[in-house]
Amino acid sequence: MTTPTAKPAAAALLNAQALAAVLDPEDLARLHALVNVAGVHSRAAELHGTDHLADVEVLLTGWGTPSLDAELLTAMPSLRLVLHSAGSIRHLTPGDFWERGITVVSAAEANNEPVAEFVVATAVLALKGTHRSAAHLRAAHAFLPAQDDLGIYERRIGLVGFGSIARKVATGLHRFGHRIDVWDPYLENGDAEGHGVHRRDSLAELFETSQVLSIHAPWLPGRNDHMIGHDELRRLPTGATLINTARGALVDEVALVRVLGSRPDLHAVLDVTCPDPPGADSPLYGLENVTLTGHIAGSVGLERRRLGRLVVDELQRWLAGEPLQHRVTQEQALLRA
Repeated sequence: MTTPTAKPAAAALLNAQALAAVLDPEDLARLHALVNVAGVHSRAAELHGTDHLADVEVLLTGWGTPSLDAELLTAMPSLRLVLHSAGSIRHLTPGDFWERGITVVSAAEANNEPVAEFVVATAVLALKGTHRSAAHLRAAHAFLPAQDDLGIYERRIGLVGFGSIARKVATGLHRFGHRIDVWDPYLENGDAEGHGVHRRDSLAELFETSQVLSIHAPWLPGRNDHMIGHDELRRLPTGATLINTARGALVDEVALVRVLGSRPDLHAVLDVTCPDPPGADSPLYGLENVTLTGHIAGSVGLERRRLGRLVVDELQRWLAGEPLQHRVTQEQALLRA
C-alpha cells in the first residue's frame, strides 16, 4: 500500500482582505487541497510567531506584503516557492533574496490584461473624439462641428516601452488597421517585426507622429525619472491624446501642465500621477483637457480573482513537477514596473 505524500506547509503574508479579493471560494478550496496553510498574516511580525515557520515551503504574497528581508528568510530555511498574487515583485525581493535560489511566481500577466484592455478602450474613445465632443456639447449645447480629423481606423499609435502590457495593447489595436510605432531601447528589429510594430529611434520622433501616445515603460527610480518632459510633450500633433497607465514619475508633470495649459487641443488620460493620487492643490484637477481615472487600469474588484487563479494554477504545476508559466527571474524583476 502506498503512503500518501504529505502536503507541503504554506503560509500567507498579506492581509485577509487582499486574500479574499484574489481567491474566490473555489480557488481557496484548491489552495487548501494542495498545501497545508499555516495561516494568513498581514505583518511579518505575525508570521514570525507562526508555529513550524521553519517548515514552510510555499509563501503566498500579494498587495501589502512587506519586503522579504534577510531576517524573515532566515526564519524560513525551507522556503522554496513564493506565489505573488499581484504584479511587480521588485519591492519584495531585496538584493540578497535571490542568493537563496527561491522560485518566484508573479500574477503580473493576469494583472496586465485589464490594463491593456483599458488602454485599447481609451485609445478608441480618444480617436473617436469622445472627450472633445462631450466638452463642446456641454459648453455650446451643440454637436461638434469639425469632425474631419476623427476616426478609429488606420491612425498612428505610439507606445513608450514594449513589455507585456504594450504587446497586448498592440494586439488589441491591430484589428483597427493602425500603424503602431514603438520606442524601446531593448527592442530588436526582428522582435518588432514579429509583433507587427515599427521601432522609432527616439522619443521625440515617436511623439511627433502619434495621434495616441501610451506610456508603458517601467519606472526605474533614479534612472528614468521625468523621462518624458517638455520637449517630447510639445511635439504631440494637433488633437493627440496622451495615456499613462505606467507610473506617474515617468512624466515631468510641471511640463505636462504647462503644455496642456497652452494646448487645449491635446488631451491626457492619466491613470497614474506623482504623487498618486495628486495633492489637493494639483493643477491637474483644474485642466479641462485632463481625465484623471484614479488608478483603476489594473485589476479592480472581481478582476482580481484572475490573479489568485493564476498563482494556484502555478502551484499545481510546481507540485506536479511541470514547467511554470509565470516564473520571474532576477533580471526580469529589475525591468518590470
